[in-house]
Amino acid sequence: MFDSLSNFPRRRRWREQLFPGPIVVALIRRPTALVGSVSQYLLIRRKSGAYSGQWALVGGKWDFGETLMTAVTREVKEETNLDTAFTALRGIVNERLAPAGDKDDAAHFLIFVCELAAANGAASEQNEGAVAWFTCAEIDTLHAQKAIIPSDYAMLKQFAGSTEAAPHFEAEMVAEMVGEAKRPSQLIRFERINKPEAD
Repeated sequence: MFDSLSNFPRRRRWREQLFPGPIVVALIRRPTALVGSVSQYLLIRRKSGAYSGQWALVGGKWDFGETLMTAVTREVKEETNLDTAFTALRGIVNERLAPAGDKDDAAHFLIFVCELAAANGAASEQNEGAVAWFTCAEIDTLHAQKAIIPSDYAMLKQFAGSTEAAPHFEAEMVAEMVGEAKRPSQLIRFERINKPEAD
């Protein structure tokens, strides 16, 4: 089923995708006042689209020209009105969705799972859906009730609480992209965002 997705008719792909769509999602954690310093994670309950009614990680499309940090903090602000600071890229997930039925579309996403720290303000519902904080035990209950997107649950289980950062570099170039290049390409910036831990 998944091996044949590259041959899937374009008209039956989500938004007629030609390539995997870049998506950013945020792991936003806050400690609680409960004994044993239990953490809570911010989720959004999607009110429209394919996952309507399900809880999910906050995030969305990575817009052309944005850095990873800009994309994920913008998405969080748009969906929750919460100001955040980028902490680390925790992982990248290649997510392929096969159609569940004859009338469903296939889809393909490249998901960048980022950890963010809440900076200022309180999270509040915006246009995308209700937002709420959940402990890991409450998230397990959402999963048992099939009330959270399964891959988002898997990402939370894999990356929440992790201190291991995925290598994250930002590259910026000036280059001719049409026709035969008359000038050499120029590297402006190649920078590791997450510095390796000192031994």
